[in-house]
Amino acid sequence: MAKVEINLGTLINSCFVIMPFDPSYQTEYERIIRPAVEESGLECIRADEIYSRPQITADIWKSLRSTRIVIAELTGRNTNVFYEVGLAHALGKPVIIITKNEDDVPFDLKALRYLFYNTDDPFWGVNLKKALVDMLKKLLQEREYGTVFESITPVGEIKYEEKEILPVEKEKEKPSHDLTGLWQGTMEVGNIPYNCNLHLIQKEDSLSGTMIVSYTLGSELTVVQEVIACEIIGDAVSLYGISYSYLQQGASPTYNLDTFSAKIYSKGNRISGAAEDKQGHKGVFSFKKEALERNASPERG
Repeated sequence: MAKVEINLGTLINSCFVIMPFDPSYQTEYERIIRPAVEESGLECIRADEIYSRPQITADIWKSLRSTRIVIAELTGRNTNVFYEVGLAHALGKPVIIITKNEDDVPFDLKALRYLFYNTDDPFWGVNLKKALVDMLKKLLQEREYGTVFESITPVGEIKYEEKEILPVEKEKEKPSHDLTGLWQGTMEVGNIPYNCNLHLIQKEDSLSGTMIVSYTLGSELTVVQEVIACEIIGDAVSLYGISYSYLQQGASPTYNLDTFSAKIYSKGNRISGAAEDKQGHKGVFSFKKEALERNASPERG
C-alpha cells in the first residue's frame, strides 16, 4: 500500500489563524481572536505576520504543520482561506471555524465544529471570545491525531513542545464609571465634520454599542449605523468600528470604520479624545452623555 508521509516535526504550542488580509478584520483579530488564543496559553500566529512574500505558500505550510490548532474565519468565502483550511484538514489538524454568516460555511463543512457570531448582538465579541477559549481548552486536552478524515494516521510518536501551556494572566483595572446610555457628540476626521449618536451598553468591564453617524457630502446627507466594540480600563476607553451599514447613502461611495482613543471626564458624563478612520485620517471627537430623565433614542440624521 502506497503512503505519503509528511514530517510534522514537534508540534509547538501555537494556534494558526486563517482569515482574509483585510483591514475590516483587524479589530476582530486584535480584540477577540488573539486575546482568546493567548488566554488559552497558546502563541497566536497569523499568516500575514510570518510570511516572506516570495514564499507565502511555503511559510503557511510550515506553520500549519507545526501548529496545535487552527482557527479559520470563513466570512466572505475568501478563496485563500478555503485553500488553507483544506491544507489544515489534510494534515489532520483540528480547525475551529468562525463566521458571522452561516451561509458562508459550505455544506461539506457544516458537520464540523464552527462558531456563529451575530454582530447585531451588542456582546457578540465577548461571547465569541468566551466560546473560543472554551473550545481551545477542550481541544488542548485531546491527544488523538487525525480525526477529520479517515486514513490520516501518524507514523511514530507525535512530539509536543515541552514548554508548559500557561494562560496569559493580565491584571485588569476595574472600570471607574458605568458608560451605559445614550451619548451625543461630534467628530471631525479628515476635515469633515460628523454628528454622532452613540448607544453604549456596559457589562462589568465589557463595553459595546452602536453609533449613528450623519454628515454631508456634496450637499447630500449620508447616515451610517456603525457597530462598535469597546474596551475600558480605568478612565481610559477605546472604541473600534466593527461593521457598518447605510441608513441613507447620499453621495458617500464608502465609509471608513472609526477608531477612538479617549479619556472619561465629568464623572463619567463626557468622553473625548483622538479619532482615526481605517484609512489613517486623524481627528478629534467629543461625546456627552444624555440625562437619564430624557429617555431619548438616538436620532437618525
